[in-house]
Amino acid sequence: MPCQRNLALIVSIVLSSVKIVDKFDPYEYVGIVVPGMVLLFICIQIFPEQLTGMSNSLSIGDFGLALILAFVAGHLLQAVGNVFEKLVWLLFGGLPSTWPVKNKNRLLSSSQTARLEQKLKTETGCSTEALKNSAGLTREIYILVLSRGEVARIDKFNRNYGLLRGVATAFLLGSILILIEDRSNIKGMLFCLTAFVAATYRMTRFGIHYARELFVEYLVSGEHQKNEMPE
Repeated sequence: MPCQRNLALIVSIVLSSVKIVDKFDPYEYVGIVVPGMVLLFICIQIFPEQLTGMSNSLSIGDFGLALILAFVAGHLLQAVGNVFEKLVWLLFGGLPSTWPVKNKNRLLSSSQTARLEQKLKTETGCSTEALKNSAGLTREIYILVLSRGEVARIDKFNRNYGLLRGVATAFLLGSILILIEDRSNIKGMLFCLTAFVAATYRMTRFGIHYARELFVEYLVSGEHQKNEMPE
C-alpha cells in the first residue's frame, strides 16, 4: 500500500540518519529534523504523483538528500511555529516563564514565588516583574543554573517542547494543504486536525514543565552548594 511504503521511507530515513546524528545538536535532531520528516511524510501522502521519486525506493544518497530536506523543512516549520506559539500562549496570558510575575500562579506556590523574588533581587538585581518584558532575564537564570550543572531535565523539556511545536505546525500545514488540494479527503483532514490538537496540548504541557523546572532548579541550585560546603 502507498501509505505503508511511504511510512517505510520515513523509517529508512531515520535509520540512515542515525549514522550521522552525532553531527547534529540533540535539539536540532529532535526539534528540527523529526518535525521536518513528519512534514515530508504528509506531503508525500497529499502529493504522491508530484513526489513520486520519494514515494519509491531510494538509494543511500537519496536518503541523505531526504535528511537534508527534512532539516530545511524543520527550520521552516519552526519559523512558522514561533508565530503559532505566540498565539497559543496568548490564550494562557503569556509564556509560562512570565507567570511568576503574579503571586498566585499555576507554576509555583506562593512561597516559591516569594523565594524567587528574593533570590532574583540578590543575584541579578531584578524582580520577578522583569520576567514579563525581558527574555534576557530568563536566559540569565538558565545560564546560572547551567553554571551549576543542573540543566539535564530542563533541556529535555525544551527539546520535547520544540519537537511538539514543530509537529503541531506540520499537521496544521497538512490540514491546510488537504483543504486546498483535496477537500474530499475527510479522513486525512480529521487525522491531521486531531494530531494537531494533541501535539499542541502536549506542547503547552512541556512548556509549563520547562518553566517550572527552570525556576525550581534555580531556587534549589545554590542550596545544594551551601550544603556541600564543609563547616
